[in-house]
Formats: sequence, C-alpha cells, structure tokens
Amino acid sequence: MSIPERPTVLYIDDEEDNLLVFKSAFRRDFKVLTTTSHTEALEMIKQEEVPVIVTDQRMPVCTGVEFFQQIPSDINNVRIILTGFSDIEVIIKAINNCNIYRYLTKPWDQAEMKRTLDLAVEKYYLQKHNVQLLTDLQVANEQLEEKVRLRTSELQQEKEKSEHLLLNILPDEIAEELKQHGKVKPRRFDHVSILFLDFVEFTKIAERMPAETLIEELDHYFRTIDDIFSKHGVEKIKTIGDAYLAVSGLPVSAEEHALKMVGAAVEILEFIDTEKERRTAAGGTAFDARIGIHSGSVIAGVVGNTKFAFDIWGDDVNIAARLESNGEKGRVNVSEATYQLTKDRYRYEHRGKVNAKYKGEIEMYFLER
Repeated sequence: MSIPERPTVLYIDDEEDNLLVFKSAFRRDFKVLTTTSHTEALEMIKQEEVPVIVTDQRMPVCTGVEFFQQIPSDINNVRIILTGFSDIEVIIKAINNCNIYRYLTKPWDQAEMKRTLDLAVEKYYLQKHNVQLLTDLQVANEQLEEKVRLRTSELQQEKEKSEHLLLNILPDEIAEELKQHGKVKPRRFDHVSILFLDFVEFTKIAERMPAETLIEELDHYFRTIDDIFSKHGVEKIKTIGDAYLAVSGLPVSAEEHALKMVGAAVEILEFIDTEKERRTAAGGTAFDARIGIHSGSVIAGVVGNTKFAFDIWGDDVNIAARLESNGEKGRVNVSEATYQLTKDRYRYEHRGKVNAKYKGEIEMYFLER
C-alpha cells in the first residue's frame, strides 16, 4: 500500500481565519485545499482525488451533514465533521447515514487533529488498496475461470477425438466396454462368417508403382471396401499389407451373418471389376482380388495396453485364409459351412474337395455371379 508524502485534505469553513489557521498548521504534512463554499468543494472533489474532507457542521447554505449527503456515491473519501456541543446528537444520528468517520468538537486541538488526519489518510488508502486487491482478485478469478473453461473444452475435444479414434479401430460395443471397464473380456462367438481378401500379384504391381501412388491406390480400395462392409453390417478386423480380414456376426450376433458376408463380397468384386474396366480403358493399372469365406466360431478380444487392436483367433480363421489362398482372382471361394447357410439365396459351382495347406482336403464352392 503506497501513501503519498503529502496526501490531500480538503477543509471547508465559512470563516476565512479558520481556513488560514488550518492550512498553516498542516501544510507541511498535507496538501491542504480550503474553501468557504460547499458548492465549490463538490467541484474540487470531482476534479481531483481528495482522500480526507473536513467540514464545519454549521455553514450558511447547508450543514456539513447535508453536504456529505450531496457527494456522489462513486466518490470515496474519509469524512470528518467539526461541531459545537449543541450539535453532537445530530451528528451522532447522521454518522451511519453519511458514512462519517469521526467528529471533533470546536475549537479543535492541533495534536488531536493531526492524529485524526493521519488515521483518516491511512484508512482511505487501506480501503483503496483493499478495493484494488478485490478488483485484481476478481480479474484473476475471471482469467482463471476462462483458462479452466478453455482447458475443459480442450480436454472434452481430446476426449471426443480419442473416443472417435477408438470407434475407428474397435466395434462400438467393444469400445464402450473398454471405456467403461478399462478392459475387454475375450468372448467366444459360435456363429460368425470370416472373410479374407487378397489382391492378386500385388507385389509385382507394387514394384512398378511409386510408393506414394501405391499407398493412395490401396487407400482408395480399402476405404471403399470399408464402406461396403459397414453397409452390410460386417466388422473390419484388420488389414495386413494388401490383405483384408473381416467378420460378420460379432460383436452383435446376427442370424444372417453368412448372407451378409457373401452380399458384401459380391459388392466388393463388382466395385473391383468397375475400377478395372475404368483404369484399363485409361491405360492405368488395376487390381484383381481373391476372396475366401468360411462360417464357424472364433474367439474375439482386444490386445495391447496403449495401441489397442481388436482381433479374432481360432481354427476357423485359418480355414478362411486357406479358402482365399486356394481361390481364383475375381471369384468368391466359400466353405461347405458357408454354402449351407447361403445356398437358398446364391448359386454356387461345386469344386469338390480341395487340398489346403496344413488343413487337408476342404469342400469348396465358387460363388456364381
């Protein structure tokens, strides 16, 4: 708290001699302003900061109490009244209403007046300091609230971004379980259909393409395949290089899991055929794909602590992979199990038993389109 070396004191009295005496007594310690007029006094306190006002109670136009009542509420100062004994009761009643700091009886004692003025100045600047502290505190609080609001908004955006990312790599139900419990319990699904897709001669094509172009091409194909699977209610599990693994019938069971998967496979091959025609006509390079589908059971779960991956395991997953590798480009190769679940809706070419690596002979069927 900083107090000026000579704080300003305004003294009001209708007798010039009293003004001269007051100014002479305190001019070394205070910047003393004097006037015989309450009207002039009001103008003075509006024009500059006046910490302390001393006024005689008995004045020609209005009393000291009435003068203090005229001071605008936004102007702060410490108020002292000089009064005779006959006015004391009036002054006491007015102290609370007019915010009068103290009254002194006339004639005033110089030492007592000096102590009173010193205390009044200290009170004024202490109040001013407290007001500034409250203002600073309010500003700081508002700034803190704004920072909290912004940080809360940032955290919410980060949370939404994380949840969106989680939903991109995990099925909705699995992502929700992970958010709720921090882990996902592995489950067995007995009625699912598994699909493997592989781009034929991808390595040879990749050798002739710039890396950036190759990635753009794969991204175009995989994005479209993602959309097709989503349309048919099929869950993408992962891509492995140029291969694609998907499953139908989990995490939400679906009676028509095989029909959904075969329907998606048909649409994927139609898309690949259309792309091949368009790109070949333009003199570009196009991809062919093999698709294998098998229906059976899998174990599904989430692996990893920071980089989560939803995956499926089981012998039937391996069988689906063998169906793909023993198929032909541009065709869908299905197992006996998938054939039995979809034969009433789709037509197939029976291939008979085909020897599959590590799996022996497997009954296989080509889907007729």
